[in-house]
Amino acid sequence: MIKKMAVAAVLTLAVSGVSYAGLDAVKGLGKDLGKDLGKEATATAKQGALSAVTKKLKKVQNEKGPIKFKTGKAEVDPACDKTMTAIAAIMTDYPGFHVQVDGHTDNVGKPEANMKLSQDRADAVVKYLVDKKGVAANRLSAKGFGDTQPIADNKSKAGQAKNRRVDFTVTKM
Repeated sequence: MIKKMAVAAVLTLAVSGVSYAGLDAVKGLGKDLGKDLGKEATATAKQGALSAVTKKLKKVQNEKGPIKFKTGKAEVDPACDKTMTAIAAIMTDYPGFHVQVDGHTDNVGKPEANMKLSQDRADAVVKYLVDKKGVAANRLSAKGFGDTQPIADNKSKAGQAKNRRVDFTVTKM
């Protein structure tokens, strides 16, 4: 903000006919500001693209159905194949993007066991996408969060069901 104001002051002085003598202190500021603004615009555009693809991946689960597992297991339910196919298609549409598969559980059981289960489930989704859908392994990573990031109240069965989930987060391009 200060740089923007300084550049504006320099431009105002220049336009009004004031000599450049004495403005050595701000010499080159416009060049640096341009770089800063370019980096900021690039970062904003990049973040917007990452967010947009993350939303597409989330929308797939809302439309095709969530990824499900057998209770207490890390085996992907074959009924989720349509969802996995759609996720793989999105990844094909955005070949330069890296996706993190986030595994989550409810709070039933020991936290350590839930953390392991969520990691195992995230790993299973990565394996499914690589082995059965042909997604390049280097474009995926898996992270288990256990019961640390609930999206619903764990006091009800419905809330627990919502918390047992897999999310996809585009982390880089």
